[in-house]
Amino acid sequence: MAGRSGIAEEVKESLRRMKDGSAGPEMAEVARDLLEGRIRLRDLSMTDVYSGPLMDAIDRYKRWESELTPEQRDALAEQVRERFGVDVNELRRS
Repeated sequence: MAGRSGIAEEVKESLRRMKDGSAGPEMAEVARDLLEGRIRLRDLSMTDVYSGPLMDAIDRYKRWESELTPEQRDALAEQVRERFGVDVNELRRS
């Protein structure tokens, strides 16, 4: 089980990719601020400057996920379970 350190490393790697603009200019700014220590992850929801772009990104992800077939959803859940030791179905229930 990879545990939280695996998840933390994945978040950092995603932020590194996002800072180059792959998720749009607003999320690139958020990623740079996180990586450079100007803000903390928990601060994102507490300020309008960051919460707007974050909520937009979450909405895009939810739309993408809602369009997955049951087979694709199961495959995604299995990838998450293998990589991080997390059962996404458990997370959805909580």
